[in-house]
Amino acid sequence: MEDVRADAFTVSRVMQAGLLPHVVPKVDGHDVAAGTTTEEDGRGASVWDWIELADGRTALLSVDVTQDGFPPAHHLGTSRAVVRAVAAATSSVADLLRGSNEALASVGVDGVDQYVQMGVLVLDAEGLEWGSAGKVRGGIIRRDGSFEQFVAQGPPLGMMGGFQYNVQSFSMDAGDTAFVLSHGSQGLFLGAADLLAQLHGKPTGEIVTSLHKAIRKAQGDDLSETSVLYVRKN
Repeated sequence: MEDVRADAFTVSRVMQAGLLPHVVPKVDGHDVAAGTTTEEDGRGASVWDWIELADGRTALLSVDVTQDGFPPAHHLGTSRAVVRAVAAATSSVADLLRGSNEALASVGVDGVDQYVQMGVLVLDAEGLEWGSAGKVRGGIIRRDGSFEQFVAQGPPLGMMGGFQYNVQSFSMDAGDTAFVLSHGSQGLFLGAADLLAQLHGKPTGEIVTSLHKAIRKAQGDDLSETSVLYVRKN
């Protein structure tokens, strides 16, 4: 059984590498950075991604599969295809999550409790919209140092058909930053927020790299792949 699991994770890591974007999107008025750690013995279970909605706005995605079953990247690839298809016909974050959830719930396999956690961060000139499926943590660090945490909006994709997801909207002023972690404890998340506040003003790519290093250190020997989204309003 261990050999089978190892082979499944090897396949998953190969698929994960092919799913990761090669470029970060350019969004007027914002500096954007993102990344996913990859581990030599990892599960291939997390990626970041980006898409355009029907109205042309850019959506940053954090996608993560927490349970075992199929190679986790199988679900990453399936959800990626579904989300792109749904996004071509909607500009609503709530409808994007609802439509993707319905599609994934309809192809679920009995006895396999393996679902997709997804955070969706949509940027525009006024601020951002946030929607999530599962326990994806995110928040805004204001230029004055105050912090606002995003609220979880619903169950993971594919778990429960018929769910209506909610969306939060936030204003963003120059110097405000938003970030998302694909998974992790509340303590890890708050520690990440403290670190990011100290790194304010540094290049966004450097900030994501520093955050990944800190997360790896905090995880110790129990390393798991983590995706990070980071946005700073100009």
